[in-house]
Amino acid sequence: MSLTREDLQEIRSIIQEEVRPLAGELEALRNDIKDIYDMIADLRRNTAFDKDFEKLTLEQKLLRVNSELIAAAKQAGISLPR
Repeated sequence: MSLTREDLQEIRSIIQEEVRPLAGELEALRNDIKDIYDMIADLRRNTAFDKDFEKLTLEQKLLRVNSELIAAAKQAGISLPR
């Protein structure tokens, strides 16, 4: 059994309509997975900070959190209430 020209044309049509659009979705998935790996790497890097943070006294922890909150507010252009 051999394929006719009509069969081959129909196969090409199916590929163009169904399979090729998936290439864009596949690329998007690859980018999402890369972003997830980057986030995991960032979390692992921040783990050292968490270990050091746990060793601080309560006062030191509060001062550090306050300092980071003020810095984040400045970056966001927000003025915090006093």
